[in-house]
Amino acid sequence: MKYQHLLVPIVPHAPDQDALDVAFDLATQHSARTTLIYVIEAVEEAAYDEEDELDAFYAHLEANVRRRLQDLSQRFEHAGLAVRPEIVVGRTAQVIVRYSATESVDLIVMRSERVDLNQPENVLTCLSHQVSMFSQCPVMLHK
Repeated sequence: MKYQHLLVPIVPHAPDQDALDVAFDLATQHSARTTLIYVIEAVEEAAYDEEDELDAFYAHLEANVRRRLQDLSQRFEHAGLAVRPEIVVGRTAQVIVRYSATESVDLIVMRSERVDLNQPENVLTCLSHQVSMFSQCPVMLHK
């Protein structure tokens, strides 16, 4: 199969480097474009007294995330590969699945969280497992 569009979810406070390495190798082999997506988890508006305060919160977060995505994009750009950083506010798993379906993504490459074998029922709360269950395209999970 030839991949034309890869999607790499970038997760806060998580080591995404292995998934990025895999995506870079695949993008190089297939001359694929890559989207690095970061989902800012939606905050309940009731948690903030004023809408301006919520807007300021999102603006601050987005500025920090944009710098991180630019840093992560450089490797792809230096290799002459098409890369697009994308920031979306919403529910993480839903946004990733919906984005992959509407933007013609051929493969999602992401880090897999480790499952606590003493509590296997918690597998449903893992982002990587949620995405892999509901995605309409293939998902490559990297441990």
